[in-house]
Amino acid sequence: MDTLSHALWAAATGKGVNLRSPKKIKLGWMALWAIVPDLFAFTPVVLWMLWQIYYNGVPFSDIPRPEIMSPEQRNAIFILRLSEKLYHISHSFVIFLLLFFLAWMIARYRMQQRRKGDPVPKVSPGKQTSVCSPPWEMWGWFIHILTDIPTHTGELYPTLFLWPLSDWYVDGNSWGTRRFMVTNYLSLLIVFLLLRVFGRKKANEPSKR
Repeated sequence: MDTLSHALWAAATGKGVNLRSPKKIKLGWMALWAIVPDLFAFTPVVLWMLWQIYYNGVPFSDIPRPEIMSPEQRNAIFILRLSEKLYHISHSFVIFLLLFFLAWMIARYRMQQRRKGDPVPKVSPGKQTSVCSPPWEMWGWFIHILTDIPTHTGELYPTLFLWPLSDWYVDGNSWGTRRFMVTNYLSLLIVFLLLRVFGRKKANEPSKR
């Protein structure tokens, strides 16, 4: 799926959660986390392409295009081979979960350290706990992987979502077709319209006491 769609689907998911949950997810951060996997995987390729065009004078039409190359041809070019390796890292549920729980543990530790250094507790000692909410905005990354699994083929950047435990992947339908793009963005439009309607309805409901 294209990077913009990842950000929009993550924001839509977060907006839906916010309609039901008292603790709000920061939609901007969730959308940002949703594009992190692609930024990690493809930024080196983009920088390399810009270098070839602006510093080496290579015409844009002569820049290798991974989408029309065979896996063997891509493997012959180091930067494209590196990009595919980075893609496997950033599109793995295993890597995501490890970093998610690591970020959560760091946040918990920092909260505990702040509480130790606070001379005036903000809550009574009996209620003071080390509870720290998980960084739910990071689940934009999870949604990114989830939506890439069925929208990538085995020919171009297959999503090895169990890497490095397994190289298994779903040979899905490519997102880079006109039919898919139209359906995808039309679906996003409908979802955001529905979220707006439900949001207004919820805002107009009488508050419960």
